[in-house]
Amino acid sequence: MARLTRRRVLETAAFGAAALAMPFAGGARAAAVTPKGKLTLAWHTNIAPRWLDPGQHDGSATPDNFITVLHDALIKNHKDKLYDHLALAEHFDFAEDARSATFRLRPNLRFHDGSPVTPADVKWSYEHYHGAWAAVLKEATERITIADERTIRFDFKAPFLDFPRLLGTANVCGAGWVVPAKYFEKVGADGFVAKPMGAGPYKLVNHEPGTRLDFEAFEGYYAPIHIKQLSIVSAPDAATRVAMLERGEADIVYAVPGELVPRIKNNPKVTLAPVVSGNFWLRFPGFQDPKNPFHDKRVREAVSLAIDRDAINDAECAGLGVVDGNWINDDVEYALPWPKWEHNLAKARKLLAEAGHPNGFAFDWLTPAPPYFSRGERVLSQLQAVGIRGKLQTLERGVYNKRRQTGMKEWPGINIIFEGARIGASWANWYESLFKCGGRLAGDMMCVKNLDAKFDRYTQSDKPAEREKLAAEIQREILENYYFVPVFRHAFMNAIGPRIDAKRWQDVFSTVTTGYAYPWEEIRLKA
Repeated sequence: MARLTRRRVLETAAFGAAALAMPFAGGARAAAVTPKGKLTLAWHTNIAPRWLDPGQHDGSATPDNFITVLHDALIKNHKDKLYDHLALAEHFDFAEDARSATFRLRPNLRFHDGSPVTPADVKWSYEHYHGAWAAVLKEATERITIADERTIRFDFKAPFLDFPRLLGTANVCGAGWVVPAKYFEKVGADGFVAKPMGAGPYKLVNHEPGTRLDFEAFEGYYAPIHIKQLSIVSAPDAATRVAMLERGEADIVYAVPGELVPRIKNNPKVTLAPVVSGNFWLRFPGFQDPKNPFHDKRVREAVSLAIDRDAINDAECAGLGVVDGNWINDDVEYALPWPKWEHNLAKARKLLAEAGHPNGFAFDWLTPAPPYFSRGERVLSQLQAVGIRGKLQTLERGVYNKRRQTGMKEWPGINIIFEGARIGASWANWYESLFKCGGRLAGDMMCVKNLDAKFDRYTQSDKPAEREKLAAEIQREILENYYFVPVFRHAFMNAIGPRIDAKRWQDVFSTVTTGYAYPWEEIRLKA
């Protein structure tokens, strides 16, 4: 097998981190500050306890909002760093041949109970990880060696080009996020999500399952923390969230729906934060069944032609989203550019007639990702214009994700799922979690064997040119066959209150690979 030099990795695998040409090295942190004040985030769904355990990462964006509060990783995405910001590690070396990676921990790291963060905790967290990408990581890893009290080395069976991106992207994978092994073994998995403990900037002091989390700044953290108390409060009703912001009960709110955007814009005390974030698309679970009307490619194409994407963007995101062509964001490795989709009702009706549905047809449910129910209503209305008739199904976020993980048995009848995601690092993370048969958020809903076989070749290849070619082929086939129907890349419509010390909203939503407001330790309140 040809030997990979660091230069080849950088130039052809597009790692995007010039520091790979030499070992990463940690520098001095800013002077210590005294945390003051309290910040409250109004979260837009219920709060699932499993989001507090990195080991259960589902490969989507949601968990990173929580693990970045409570936990920390060896390397991570942080502001403009896509995956290689040094966190618990002060030094990181990725071998020239991509067959090993070595991390050296910062000195005197502590978990929230004061116990030391050790290479043994790193090893345990990696080996016991069972979330998204776990099978790939374990299959690729030959051995993990603890070299000394602060150094750990990962050796791989073959060149593993994706390792840094997987380990260091919080909305992709939790294997690099370190939990206290002895504490976890003592309390068990259920005990850990009830009372989690990590090495992140904030420690948990109160947990009201599903509704509220209260944190305090961890005095043993290696970086300055500016706010002493942080609370995350579940507020699924959008009007309630906006009212909380207006009354000063919340300082940051997520997911402001389109009809409430003018209310935010017209209030000089609050600031709209339209973070261009993840794509949304339509999925047809069980479309391979010949009895399913979506089995016919012409029907799936008709669905695409019926969708007025610009109208949805205007109504839901004040036109601040991006109407693109792919269901995968264009800011990740090997994402395939795709032209904007046509909106043509006459052509949609013609295709439906050719497929044997001259008067359209009825299906059971359209289920949008919670809490984006109004988007689902708009899609239903647009489909009805060509005779495709269904009902809206609203689910709580935890139930919705659990059903996606379980697969077809949780989606009886004829369904459309209107889902979205903001996943970083690489196109492969989108495919692995959301399309691959058995994927963390796909189950058995999309089992396209020839594409899964190509994806296996992609993950096993150490040739960047071959990987890029396979990535393009897979994405092209998904789009040309309308296996997924992309809708738009939404603006995650958030807002911040007057107590936040920021010249512009981007100072709060500074991490480019997410729609959330971390790094939490760097947010400030006005004096």
